[in-house]
Amino acid sequence: MDFELTSENLMLKESAASFVKKDHSFERLRELKNDQWGYSKDVWQKMAELGWMGLTYPEEYGGLELDFSYVLVLQEEFGKGVLPEPWLSTVLLSGGLVLSGGTESQKEQILPEIVSGDLMMSLAYLEEDGLFEINHCSTAATKKEGDFSISGKKVFVMDGCSADKFIVTARTSGSLSDSGGITLFLVPKEADGMRVTPLKTIDGRNACILEFNDVTVPAESIIGEPDSGFQILSNSINKATAGVCAEMIGGMQACLDLTVEYISERMQFNKPIGSFQALQHKAADMFIQKELATSATYYAIASVVEGVEDQDMGLAVSVAKAKCSSSYMDITKTAIQLFGAIGFTSEADVGFFLKRALATKVLFGDVDYHLNRYSVLKGD
Repeated sequence: MDFELTSENLMLKESAASFVKKDHSFERLRELKNDQWGYSKDVWQKMAELGWMGLTYPEEYGGLELDFSYVLVLQEEFGKGVLPEPWLSTVLLSGGLVLSGGTESQKEQILPEIVSGDLMMSLAYLEEDGLFEINHCSTAATKKEGDFSISGKKVFVMDGCSADKFIVTARTSGSLSDSGGITLFLVPKEADGMRVTPLKTIDGRNACILEFNDVTVPAESIIGEPDSGFQILSNSINKATAGVCAEMIGGMQACLDLTVEYISERMQFNKPIGSFQALQHKAADMFIQKELATSATYYAIASVVEGVEDQDMGLAVSVAKAKCSSSYMDITKTAIQLFGAIGFTSEADVGFFLKRALATKVLFGDVDYHLNRYSVLKGD
């Protein structure tokens, strides 16, 4: 599989880097710490004006219709600045689900609104005791006079407090862990019988718990076919996982750059501490970890771009996520150590990367989950 960034990819990379430098800062992250949403609507609209909300959507819905390699370069730059805007949850994951499984009417209604920056969405699929398994679904949807009534509970709904609509997994047939029998429903935030409990993640972003008590939704709200939501969901989460890996390698690079800059300037015994061999070895280890994670991520992105079979894509994505989850944590922990006491303070920018590493480590599955999934997909 041959994968190399094109001149068009590099143009987007340069544009995104300029945007992050101009319209974002670590000081903005500090200011957003106590914000209920943890991001800025103004910045979100600027991103929409640049066309990034419709990056991979077809032109007929207002998108740019670019391939998945552009997700890589955009997410890398977002990761370098720890950009808090919910592009991953709204555009890549929720919008991707509508694009891949929605009816023409749903696409025409939802995708242009996402592209314009006017609609925020989130996916609610995780449940208590289910770890990261997307087929673990006890939330039930019962048919009643042509409509469906949803009852159950979803946990850690990413960016859920700011969402206008949710895509909710509910069981319409089968038992607790069956892949079949899962149906995807569009549920507006103002639906009667739905309770939203806000959460704050360790990196300052918003999430929520959703509880459904006989929430009525029409049959027209189903994405895809009844009982057949698992495959659409699995494919979309694979792509979103590849996207978050791209963000993680961007964060690793920025964290490494900050650390090298610091140890090159910090003086001890009348010389930069970066001249000491022990610290050079640690910095070299950080670089190696970042390069290994980058290679795994590029292969996963290439698998999406090439449109390989779902099993092969799943294998590539699991390798990338397991490596990124491990490497991002190792790199940020080492960075904090090399910064010394100041690295633990809120004034040190490097701390933002550690918090994001902790959050993304478990997003869409941690190291153990993806190592186990790789083994299962391989048939070992």
